[in-house]
Amino acid sequence: MKNIALLAFAILTIVSCDKKTESAATENGKPASTEVNQVQEPLKIKNDKGEEVTVVYFGEGDQVAVKIQKSDGEEQKLSARTTNGSGNPIFANDDYMWEMTMEGKGGKLTSKSGEVEEYK
Repeated sequence: MKNIALLAFAILTIVSCDKKTESAATENGKPASTEVNQVQEPLKIKNDKGEEVTVVYFGEGDQVAVKIQKSDGEEQKLSARTTNGSGNPIFANDDYMWEMTMEGKGGKLTSKSGEVEEYK
């Protein structure tokens, strides 16, 4: 009787471990990701001239980066560099600098030549 109880306990333990392993995997066999999506929805904003720019903030490692695409240009990826006096982040690459304003709902885009355009 003791052997039967021990055998039943061993079988239940093995079966329960197998179920946990299966439930932790997705259909493709990789563990289910618990990460939150680190890409925000694209934000389309305009300047005073009516020119539109699409801005997407996203996570890049432990930093935040931004993709900016003017309506007539190619997409530019800018990495976080510093903050302005108000504490808003400033992103830059070799060609552009984006200074976030209005809680991320607007910003100032500065080109390599020094032209500043404010988008709201």
